[in-house]
Amino acid sequence: MTTKREGHGWWPYLGPYLAFLLAAQLGSVFPDSWDPAMLIIKAALPGSLILYFAMRGDYPELRAMKFRPGWAVLDLLLGVVLAVQWVGPYLLIEALPRPDAKDGFNPQMAGEQMVFTILAMRMFGYAIVTPVFEELFIRSFVMRYADCYLRSGDFRNIDIARYTLRSFWSTVVIFTISHAFWEWWVAIPWVIATNLWFYLRKDMSAPILVHASTNASILIYVTVMTDGIPGHPLWVFV
Repeated sequence: MTTKREGHGWWPYLGPYLAFLLAAQLGSVFPDSWDPAMLIIKAALPGSLILYFAMRGDYPELRAMKFRPGWAVLDLLLGVVLAVQWVGPYLLIEALPRPDAKDGFNPQMAGEQMVFTILAMRMFGYAIVTPVFEELFIRSFVMRYADCYLRSGDFRNIDIARYTLRSFWSTVVIFTISHAFWEWWVAIPWVIATNLWFYLRKDMSAPILVHASTNASILIYVTVMTDGIPGHPLWVFV
């Protein structure tokens, strides 16, 4: 049985994602002196929209999450493993394409005395806000919408983590092309692995925690290995 719902329900999923893309585009236009402010904006815009839609009750999949300590630990451990999978190939294979080190994140964008604050702000956006809006978009919206866009139906009536070949490859393609081309080599195995884990767990907490753990692990690793000094090739990963 399906439920008749009001509207198409896209904006709670598209809104935060598009807000982040807009903020990222603005950041590429403004001068470097705006970088600290844009760091805040890139987290605040999608984060605020997520809170707004959550308060309206637009994310039933988040309300249905079950945080089981044992599974949560496995989610976090998988995220660490996938962080190694993301960065490792570039450390081992010199021939893999990558951007110039000068294009990497600059933890001293606000001066040496503000490095800790800048890194904390980056951690908040990179490991907390990004996993929530990106997983809501990819794993809750794209994965379900892929199964109803060619026919009459509401994606909200489709269970999350429901496997079909179309939805599987739709999420793989959309996630991959949303990243820079040089990252595709590692983005594809990452999204395939997290899709399979999501099918097993059938809970939105799983991809969110895995994603958060991956991003946090990469940022911590890069910070430790570079001593927070900008210009190192590893900063391109954050």
